[in-house]
Amino acid sequence: MRLPTMRPATAGRGEADSTDQGGVMVGKLRLFAAFSALLTAVVVVCQSAPPAPVAAPGVQLRSTAAPMDTPTTMKSPIVATTDPSPFNPCEDIPFDVVQRLGLGFTPPIPEEGLRCHYDAGNYQLAVEPIVWRKYEQSLPADAVETTINGHRAAQWWNLKPTYHNSYFYFSCMVAFKTSYGVIQQSLFYSTIYSSPEVDCPSTNLQRANELSAYYKF
Repeated sequence: MRLPTMRPATAGRGEADSTDQGGVMVGKLRLFAAFSALLTAVVVVCQSAPPAPVAAPGVQLRSTAAPMDTPTTMKSPIVATTDPSPFNPCEDIPFDVVQRLGLGFTPPIPEEGLRCHYDAGNYQLAVEPIVWRKYEQSLPADAVETTINGHRAAQWWNLKPTYHNSYFYFSCMVAFKTSYGVIQQSLFYSTIYSSPEVDCPSTNLQRANELSAYYKF
C-alpha cells in the first residue's frame, strides 16, 4: 500500500506569513491615505474661514469745566481785559448824532459781535470794534496810514472799482488803533443803485473825522 506524499510543514507556514504581511501593508497604505485626506480637509477649512473679530478697545468720554490755560480760538482778546465790550457803537454813539450826520436813513442795526450798521441812503456804513486782532495785523500791504483827530489810523480799498465795472458792490475801510485792538469803519455802496455816486475813500474819511469824536480808544 502506497502512502500519500506529505509536504514539509515549513513550506505551508511561509506562504501564510507572506499573505499576512501583504494584508498589513495594504492596511497601512489605506490608513495613510485616509489621514492625508483628513489633513488636507482641515487645511482647506482653516484657509477659507473668516478671521476672528477683534474686540474694539473701550472708549471713555469725560468732560471738565476747568478753564483752558491758553486761548483756543482766534477771537480771544489780545490784551487782558475784564470788559468784553470796551466800545459799542450802536449804544455809545447818540442817535441824534447819527441823524445829524445823515446816517439814520433807517435805524442803526446791531450785527454780529459789536458791529453796528448805519444807513445813509445811497451807501451803508459799518463800525466794528475788534479786540482779538492788533492794528498792525489789520493793515493790508496797500494801506495808507494817517492821523485822524490825533489817533493813528489807516485807510484802504476792500473791493476797488475796475475799468470794466465787474462788481456789484465796492467798499473801502478806515481803521483806528486802540488800546484794546482796532476799530474798523467800512463804507460800501452799489454800483447800480447808489444815487448820487459815492467817492468811497473821501466819504469814509469824512465820516471817520465826524464819528471818531464818539469812539472809545
